[in-house]
Amino acid sequence: MELLRHNPDLAAVILAAGKGTRMKSELPKVLHTLGGRPLLAWCLETVRALAPGRIVVVVGHQAQRVERAFAGQDDLTFVLQEPQLGTGHALMAAAPELAAWQGPVLILCGDVPGLRPTTLQHLLHHHRRRGEALTVLGMEPPEPAHYGRLITSAGGMLERIVEYRDATPEQRRLRLVNAGVYAARTQPLLATLPRLRPDNDQGEYYLTDLVELLRRQGLAVGYTVCQDPAEVAGVNRPEELAALERRLGRGPGPGGARPQR
Repeated sequence: MELLRHNPDLAAVILAAGKGTRMKSELPKVLHTLGGRPLLAWCLETVRALAPGRIVVVVGHQAQRVERAFAGQDDLTFVLQEPQLGTGHALMAAAPELAAWQGPVLILCGDVPGLRPTTLQHLLHHHRRRGEALTVLGMEPPEPAHYGRLITSAGGMLERIVEYRDATPEQRRLRLVNAGVYAARTQPLLATLPRLRPDNDQGEYYLTDLVELLRRQGLAVGYTVCQDPAEVAGVNRPEELAALERRLGRGPGPGGARPQR
């Protein structure tokens, strides 16, 4: 695989703790296979193309099974999220491994096999160039469905992310949505994490709440847009995985073909 750029100051946190209930299987979602490889392996391949200085994988449901599947990969640090109380809570589990980290951190999910290294590199470049505390990857899919909406200012900054269930009818008509991939300055992020509260109908800590919390501190929060929404679509149902399997190999990608959706 081509190394896009060596990033020794970069850390990556991969969220891989979920059960994946909609997959209708006892197998952890990130261990479901695509092209003979676990979904998490696709994500790791993408992250490793950037040669980060640290990779932290947050595990939860059947954590030991996930860790065994990637045993011997010495560049990985596994941390346990128990119980699983949302994406913000997952990042809290990873926080001790980043306590002394001074560079940026990428945060992404382990069930997005189509994500390309160049997309992460573009996000990271935008983040560094703009000097933002947090940069969110957005997308404009044909059917925004139940994704969180990005609420932006006239100046092009990100004001907040509104989850679909909490959005007004007007906000639900917005097409710019959250792709669930982030670049952040590590220390402001860690300092703000304890301010997250599970004040929602799920009783969970939402990573997306960091947008408003960081802005209230006077820190810049921005976004960039992935031009191909299918690239950042996660695998949530067996039929989605089957569709990717059928389409696998129709286009080139690092380390072989990547799923085209």
